[in-house]
Amino acid sequence: MLAASNFLVPNTTFVVELVAFLAVLGALAKWVLPPVNRALEKRQQTIEQALSEAAEARERARRAEEEARRAIEEARAEARALRDEAARLGEQARQELRAQGEEEYRRLVARASSEIDASARRAADQLRAQVADLVMVAVEKVLGEGLTLADQERLVERAVRELEAEMAGRGAEAGERAEAGR
Repeated sequence: MLAASNFLVPNTTFVVELVAFLAVLGALAKWVLPPVNRALEKRQQTIEQALSEAAEARERARRAEEEARRAIEEARAEARALRDEAARLGEQARQELRAQGEEEYRRLVARASSEIDASARRAADQLRAQVADLVMVAVEKVLGEGLTLADQERLVERAVRELEAEMAGRGAEAGERAEAGR
């Protein structure tokens, strides 16, 4: 009776409940806990592996980014080199075209100058012929008679010399005026 009235002394119900509890704990520890622990360990290994793969992927991405950055810099440097080369070739082509243009200009000026000289000679020859005819007509009117061929040549030569001297005098005056105007 003492045991029934004192709550600190265990009774048979308590002992049966304790044995049943320990039996359930033993069964759980033997049959339930090992598969749960294996599943937890497997899950933990999977997580560690995923973290390791993620770290490797980050490192690969960093290396790929560095490589892409390096490739972009190389492409930029190559583009700058190509642009500089194109500019250099353009300048060279421009200078060659300028030289060709200047050469063509000099050639055209020389040809025009030679054509002008030839035209001036033809005009001078025509002028001499006209002057000779005019002199002959004037002499025949003044003298009233014809001249011999030798007289005609002498008169024409003298008239041409006088005309050339007069033209040279006018050319010298124009040159002096041009010098004074400068």
